[in-house]
This record gives sequence, structure tokens and C-alpha cells, in this order.
Amino acid sequence: MKSRWYLWPIACLYGLVVYLRNCFFDWGWLKSRQFKAATISVGNITVGGTGKTPHTEYIIQLLQQQFNVAMVSRGYKRKSSGLQIASSTSNSAILGDEPYQVFRKFPQTLVVVEANRCKAIDYIEKHYPSTDAVVLDDAFQHRYVEAGMSILLVDYNRLINKDKLLPVGNLREPISAKLRASVIVITKCPPQLPPIELRNLYKDIAPRPYQRLFYSYFDYGQPQTVFGNDPKKFMADMTVLMVTGIAQPTPLVQYLLSQVATVQTISYPDHYAFTKSDWKHIQQKFDMIDGPNKCIVVTEKDAAKLVSLDVVPTALKQHIWALPIKVAFLQDGEKEFNKLLVDYVSKNKRDSRVFSC
Repeated sequence: MKSRWYLWPIACLYGLVVYLRNCFFDWGWLKSRQFKAATISVGNITVGGTGKTPHTEYIIQLLQQQFNVAMVSRGYKRKSSGLQIASSTSNSAILGDEPYQVFRKFPQTLVVVEANRCKAIDYIEKHYPSTDAVVLDDAFQHRYVEAGMSILLVDYNRLINKDKLLPVGNLREPISAKLRASVIVITKCPPQLPPIELRNLYKDIAPRPYQRLFYSYFDYGQPQTVFGNDPKKFMADMTVLMVTGIAQPTPLVQYLLSQVATVQTISYPDHYAFTKSDWKHIQQKFDMIDGPNKCIVVTEKDAAKLVSLDVVPTALKQHIWALPIKVAFLQDGEKEFNKLLVDYVSKNKRDSRVFSC
């Protein structure tokens, strides 16, 4: 942060613009809309990965057991335009890598991509009137939708109370924006945290009485081949070449180091669109690894892109594994978190209340 101190004048100007925008919504000069379906917003106030997609998937997997669920995303860095409905002919270029990943894992869930979330929900309510709940991905700043439940994700490794506004730090909004959240989840926690550190985290975030605070971590599943979906298993003497196009690959590196002997890394920017040239370079580095006991590991998000792009050399496909990620909660928090979500949708789904414009 200190290296960017000279950008404070820009940060102050940026902060003023954000403050005025929020004031306009608070004063009613910019209008927020409510909708007939229960709406759940998942987002952050920090640039970079806080675990939005795994938490969105957790919510969808939970709610779809009882309700008709739709997901709305802007489809960051997609090559299409306008409103898109996920279908069997969709790919990451049409939907964006994260919505496409969600659709591949939950094909029974309606996935709608549209930058204008209000337009997307209008479409859902008109054409899919049985929808009970709409999960809004990365929509904490999209205040044109007044979400009934707003879930703010905070990275354990980059707590918001220790960060600064862009461009000095990585905050999209001032820390006070957390007051808009009804639920706060500190993500990417170590699987084991002593009680004293949990108390310190609680003091750092300082939730208000109306806010619920949870602590989550990533639980990594069994790897499987990207091209073929065959289950695989890490071995202690294995060398892994980790290739990622995500914002925060460090937790994944730490996990792999607990499973195998050696981890080499090639990191690209978040939402990176891999090219054939990239994979020629990756193949060269992979071929330089001695011994037969080796593989390439990618994230589920990157795997979703690879299966829809013809960029991977055929000889390399059998060596590429995807590592599934699931969200788990500390302190048996999943019971309370699940109940909170299910109760909210039960009370606010389309046919459970009288809606007035």
C-alpha cells in the first residue's frame, strides 16, 4: 500500500464519487427496485477474488433442493452482448467463464447473463414466473436492485479494515459500505482457527446487531481430468504444474503443497483468455519436468474455458486435472447459514407474499 501513497488525491476523488452515488440511492434520487422473487446478492467491496463463485454455487446447490432458482451475472469479459440465456450451445465466450462454470455444474438452474440486473430479473419474472429465488453474482455495488438479502464476502487474507480505497488500496467502496450487508462472510479462512483469532476477526469486522457474521474456508475435492472427467488422485512424490487465471492463487498453492512433493506455477491475470501460444509455453515447461509422475492442475473456472476453446495441444489433454472447490464453514456455521437462506426464500418467494409496486 505504501508504494501507492502518491495516488491519494485520486483515491479521495474516487471516494467522493462513490460516496455521492450511494447518497443518491439513499436519498431516493437514484431508484432501487424490489422484485416478486426473493433476491440474494453475493458480492464484495474488494477488487480481486474473495470466493464469489464458490459461495454462489453453495447457495444454488442449497436452494435448488427446495426452490426454483435462477442466477444472474453480468458475464464479465464475455464476447457476447445483451441478454443471454445459458443453454446446451453456450460456452465461456458467450456467458463468461464464471456463469458458464455454474451452468455446467447446475444445468437445471436458469443462468441469465445481462449487465443490467433489473432487465434480467424482469425477463425472468415474465418468462419463468415459477422462479422462487434469484441469486445475483457480484452485485453488491449494483444498487438498482434492492436485494432482500445482501451477502458481503471479505477475504481473510485481505481484511477490509486494513485496506484502502482504490487506487491506493483495493477497496471499491469505503469500509462503511459493509453496513448495507445483512450477512458478512469472512472467506478463505484456515480450516482451523483458535477461538482468540475468531474473536479478533469479529472485532475487526465489527458487525452491527442486524448483521450475521460467518467464517468459511475452501474444502478441495477429488481432482478429475478436464477432458474426460476421470477421477484422479494426488501422490506424495508427484510434481504439479499449476496453471491459473484467477486473482488469488495462493490458497490453492498452499493446498497442493500439502498433497504433493513439488508445485511449479504459471499465473495469468483473473479471467484470462488462454491462447494456443500460452499452451505451447505451458507444454514446454511441463515437458521439462523430470519423471512420469506429474500433472497440470487448473481451477474449475479455467477448466470451463478450456473445454470450450480449441487451444490445448491434444497430447497434453490427458495430463490436465481440475481441482473442485467447495465452501465449508467454521463453528458449524453451515447450519445457521443454511437456515437463514432457506427461511428468507420461504418467506419471500413469489407465491408466499403479496407484492405491491
